[in-house]
Amino acid sequence: MKSEPCVGLLLADLHFPDNRSLKGKRGPLASLRDVARQRFRASFSEVGYGDSWQRARVLFVVATSSLQQGRERIDDIDRYLHGREFEVSEVLIKSVDPLAALWPIDS
Repeated sequence: MKSEPCVGLLLADLHFPDNRSLKGKRGPLASLRDVARQRFRASFSEVGYGDSWQRARVLFVVATSSLQQGRERIDDIDRYLHGREFEVSEVLIKSVDPLAALWPIDS
């Protein structure tokens, strides 16, 4: 079976309805970052709404050696997000693409 390196992305908007400060948002995002790295072996970054205490836009990125692995890991992250104490107000991007489709790579 041919290995097909890929990159997976998940960009989501989160809502923290009970939060009352930027400091209060920091804990759940730090926990999410740690879980992304340790459990899902994904990169994580807050990429939007940094000055809002009830919203966050977060990006997860995974690199895998097959499309199937990439899809599974992105789907696992998506399921994990929907089971937390915050609300997922919108998933903006959920994509897994072969590396060759993104950049011309000589084999």
